[in-house]
Amino acid sequence: MSIDSHEIVFLFGGQGSQLYRMGEELYRQNPTFRHWMERGDAVIRRITGRSFLHELYEASHRISEDFDDLELTHPAIFVYEYALAASLIDAGIRPSAVLGASLGEVAACAIAGACHFDDVLPALGQQALALKRGCRAGGMIALMADPMTFRDSPVLPRRSTLAGILGPTHYVIAVPDMWMEDVESHLRARKLLYSVLPVRQPFHSPWVEPLPPGAAIALTQVPFAPPRLKVFSSRTAGQVRLPDAPHLLRAALDPMRFRDAILDVETLGPWRYVDVTPSGTLANLVTANLAGSASTVLAIGSPFGREATGLERVVSKLRAA
Repeated sequence: MSIDSHEIVFLFGGQGSQLYRMGEELYRQNPTFRHWMERGDAVIRRITGRSFLHELYEASHRISEDFDDLELTHPAIFVYEYALAASLIDAGIRPSAVLGASLGEVAACAIAGACHFDDVLPALGQQALALKRGCRAGGMIALMADPMTFRDSPVLPRRSTLAGILGPTHYVIAVPDMWMEDVESHLRARKLLYSVLPVRQPFHSPWVEPLPPGAAIALTQVPFAPPRLKVFSSRTAGQVRLPDAPHLLRAALDPMRFRDAILDVETLGPWRYVDVTPSGTLANLVTANLAGSASTVLAIGSPFGREATGLERVVSKLRAA
């Protein structure tokens, strides 16, 4: 049974949402999810000689460890989100729109038909290698505070970059390695709640530019087509009618305007949002932006696993709506 799609938006996120063992229950139990994960892993093994499936499910990594090796996380996030979205579609949950943030914009465009899985994944693999070799070291920090605290700080504007405004009380900063200790000391002194993301590069900031050779050109070889679904972007905070390589490249470099993007999508709502990120983080952020809205938000991924159960729950709720 296919669910009426006119109200459904799939949410795709980027670096910081990944964790070891993400999707393990789905991989063991859901044939569609397993197919795309194995298909993606085979592509990446040909490019890098490494298997993200091995690192996710077979190596002795604990969920609590940081999964922050860009060579693996860059393609693994894309493949996971594509595989989960494809599993929903196979279960009859068909969206009419997608919303991407950062790397998630690539998976959003692929599900929308603007680019093909088999074309874009090798480009991401090559891009990851180039970024890992030549990108400036640093990190990203998520803060649970009013974004005005960034502007008002005597330290943050000088030692970091505002990488994205995610909600009324959530934002992200990018920090080069040489200033990470200063920034964390300042946040602790100000008693600001924060979390260091499992990312070794200061994305969404000038600190990653100029890009290392190979990182900028990887996506330019990917063919693009008009999307079959509405594509909303956290980079532009609006709909992107003809996604292309420059747009997806800048989606990892320019600040994320996730809050503005959600508010733009809401002008066409109400919606049923479905978060397909590994840890379900976008669901909480969307909820924080929906004061007074009739929209609903559902998530499948979780740091506690049990995504197969989560998928069944979400499909049942959408069928009952």
